[in-house]
Amino acid sequence: MSATIRVLERDRTFTPLGIRFWDAALDQPVAEPLSVNAWLRGTAHRPVRAVRSTGGVYAFHGLPGQAAAERPAADEEHPESAGVPREYAVAVDDPSGRYLPVAFGVTLPLGYRGEFLSGGVASPPQASPPQAAGRAYLFPAAGRAVPPGLAAIRADFADAVTGHPAAWAVLTATVAGETRTAIADQDGRALLLVPFPTPERLRQGSPPVDTREATWPVEFSVRWEPGALRYLFDERDGLNPAWAARPSLKSILDEQGAADTWTNEDQEPVAEWTDTLVHGRELVLRTTLAGGERASTVWISAGASPP
Repeated sequence: MSATIRVLERDRTFTPLGIRFWDAALDQPVAEPLSVNAWLRGTAHRPVRAVRSTGGVYAFHGLPGQAAAERPAADEEHPESAGVPREYAVAVDDPSGRYLPVAFGVTLPLGYRGEFLSGGVASPPQASPPQAAGRAYLFPAAGRAVPPGLAAIRADFADAVTGHPAAWAVLTATVAGETRTAIADQDGRALLLVPFPTPERLRQGSPPVDTREATWPVEFSVRWEPGALRYLFDERDGLNPAWAARPSLKSILDEQGAADTWTNEDQEPVAEWTDTLVHGRELVLRTTLAGGERASTVWISAGASPP
């Protein structure tokens, strides 16, 4: 005897937003648990926390304004395009402290299926590493332990006029032809992690060389313009107050102008400069003071927005 199965009802549920986060230093998916929340901007709705799937994607369910996409009609073929466009602010926090907290905007519906940024939408052009299109990258926090095989470049940025921390300054470094980017935290502290390049003599197949003697020139530049930063979260009950003080990632990376940097107190500031990375050592950037001593910070002045 065989049983006949009758389908009484079909239930379709669509997830309008799923995000996979990538480690900017290691260029691999973030494995540590994150706290990821989305808020329908300009409303009294409470934020919705994402659920992490077994595959590491943070999926949102029950987002205000997305009922038409989440519960599509039986004949709806494209729920990823259902509904009018709405703006959401997403806040990402790392309980382990390895990654900088970030905020960014998302317009739903995405208009394509799959993870956020997988539909041909490029991520910020200054994301690290430079081929970061299509990925949501997180940047190292200043207190993160340095993974083996990576070089640490550190800087504490300060406003040359006020002496206050230069929060959210962007440090860009080019070493051995590869460009990487770091973001300073609210206290102006930045950590840039880059792979140690292969010494040139080893690359050319020459006799063995003591890598402890290997050095590489590094080209640096800084962008910092507090007036260009945009904030996505309101200061009101029901929202984490720390989110309101967090600029959007796009404004940090794309909309700040080039800063002037004092590498030496007795000299004119520069837009770009070069320092030396030594194999196996951290490189700490500092402004050299009159008399030859080195300050504990890098002095910079705010730039102007790109045209």
